[in-house]
Order: sequence, then structure tokens, then C-alpha cells
Amino acid sequence: MQLITARYVATQPDRDPDVLAENIAREQSLELTRNLISETIAERFLGRVLDVTRLDQKRWQLDIGYPMELASQQIGQLLQLVYGNVSFYPRIRLVRLTLPGPLLERLPGPIGGLGRIRSIIEVPGRALLMTVLKPRGSPVDTLAALALEFARGGGDIVKDDQNLVDADPADFALRVTACARAIEQAAQETGRRCLYLPHVAGSGDHLQRQLDIVAGLGLSGVVLCPWVMGLESAAGAARARGLMWLAHPAMAGTFTEPSDHGIATPVLLGTLVRLAGADISIFPGPGGRIQTGHGDEVAATCQALTDSTTPLRPTLPCFGGGKTLEQASAAADRYGSDCAVLVGGDLIARGPGIRRDVAAAIARIDSACA
Repeated sequence: MQLITARYVATQPDRDPDVLAENIAREQSLELTRNLISETIAERFLGRVLDVTRLDQKRWQLDIGYPMELASQQIGQLLQLVYGNVSFYPRIRLVRLTLPGPLLERLPGPIGGLGRIRSIIEVPGRALLMTVLKPRGSPVDTLAALALEFARGGGDIVKDDQNLVDADPADFALRVTACARAIEQAAQETGRRCLYLPHVAGSGDHLQRQLDIVAGLGLSGVVLCPWVMGLESAAGAARARGLMWLAHPAMAGTFTEPSDHGIATPVLLGTLVRLAGADISIFPGPGGRIQTGHGDEVAATCQALTDSTTPLRPTLPCFGGGKTLEQASAAADRYGSDCAVLVGGDLIARGPGIRRDVAAAIARIDSACA
């Protein structure tokens, strides 16, 4: 039987660890006491305890296998399977998720991923520099000018801030069109392309109208907040238009930042968003205004997003959360060329020097990745 393997860490478990592991396996798979589960159903659907290991005085590692069929080839159901009801158990953290090959082949994965991004911007082998258009309330011309100067300086990716949200699709169209034209103007001047990703939000007709506008402008992708919209809904919205998408981590800290609960960053913002089809995943990296409390997970998250041993296209890891231009080359030097660094406020603060400073930062990143 093909199994989905989930590894949990139980800190100061409230019951015998072997009993706890059996409880989790049953709760997550069939949600019934064992005496109410027939042998026929148990053989096909019941979760199995694979290993229980003591890590130290306070922590136990629990490896549980779930029959592949329980995921129903759906990202939302996969998340519910491995962390649905157990999210209410005290001090249980999901730290690793391994899927069998047949399930990996049936889940979406990125439609373009890192390879397509590099092809669009024609940057084959270095870490990438990204900026964000903000703050909300800025005149459209101001946002477009920021995009223009960043692209003129050789910047690689421009995204909307997740707080850039328009109640009227006409306002969305006006802003996005102006920023897209600015990016195109820079391409005509410099001979190189910059990728622009507008933020789309909401639901129903409102969301669909924004996606129609983006697709109508010939843009390659969008920014989505999957932990606000729902991971499967966000992925489906982009895929229906053939658009790449950037997964913004808003709300994800609720899962990733507790020390003894939730879901580890490499699983949530690595494995799961890649399975769902995100082409870029932003997460807090080293330094900046926002940092993860689990610094040792950064390299593991990059690995989960780019691991070449799976059939999925690699997702571009992006370090966000108040990074500076100076930190961009340091991140590239530490984590390699297959990553991006998001620089927002630090760039805006440079005013007329944006183009010059972006060009200098790109040169430093080139040197770091050489």
C-alpha cells in the first residue's frame, strides 16, 4: 500500500506517546474509536503508526502513515488529512511530509516554476531581486514610477503588496495597467524584461474580474494569499487562467511560529505550496523586520521548494519581511542562486537613487553567485 508519511513532534505529551500516536493515526484517518471500524475499512483507510522515538526529555517523534487514497488527489484534503483535527491536540507539530510518487504525479505542482521565471526575465543563473509596490493610498503614478525605476535598474520581479486591494475592478484595472505599462517601458529602454505580478483578492465574480483583467493584459502571473483565500481555491483560480502565482504567507505565521505546535515552515510554505502549484513562495528569511523564530528551517524550506528528486517543477523560494539591498547578496551567498530576496521599504526610502542602487545590488548578487 502506498502511504503518505507525516512526522509529528509531541512536546510533553499528555498521554503515553504510543497511545498518542495511535490516537492521531485514527483521528486523522477515520475519526472513530477502533471498535467502531470494520476490518475491511481499517485495512484500506486506517492510518498506521510507523515509529515512535524519544528525542529528548520533553519531545517524542511520531511517524504515521496514511493510505494515499485518503488524500483524494486534492490539496485541501491532504492538509486536512495530516493536520485537521490534530490541530486541536496540545503541543503537536507537523514537521515533515513525504508523499508517494503516484500521488506526486497527480497533484498540480507549478505550471512554470523557477525555470519559466528565469526564461521570462532571461536570468539563467543567479539569485533574483524582487520589490513590492506599496503603500496603499499611493497615487497610481507613484506606484508605476517605482516599478519603472526598479526595472530600469535591472530588478527582476515586481509584485503588488498584499494590502493593495481595490473594491472596484475599474480601479484595479487602472492601477495594474499603469504598472504593467511602466514595466514594458523599462523593457523597451533596457532590452531586458522584469516580471510584474499584481495582487488579486476576494472571491466570486470580483475575483474572476480581476483575473480576467490580468490575463487580458498578457501578464504572466499574480500574487495570492492562500492562507486567507484557502490553498486549493487560490491554486485553482490561477490555474484556470494559465497564470503563475506567488504564494504570500499572510496568516501562515499562525501555523509556523509556535515552538511546539502548528506546521513547520518547510512543510507549510515549502512542500504544500509547491504541491498546490505556487511558482514563488515567500517566507521570512534571515534578517529584516520579520524573521522566523525557526532560523534553522530556512535551508530546509528552500530544499522543499526546489528538490529535484520529485516530478514537480521547482518553486522559487523568496525571502521577505523587510529585507535590505545589502542583505540580498548575503542571502544569495548563503543559500545559492535558486532563491529571490524581496526588498520593499528599504528600496522606497532611497528615492531618486533607486535605479542606481538596484543596479549595484544586482552586481553584488552576480558576484555572490559567480
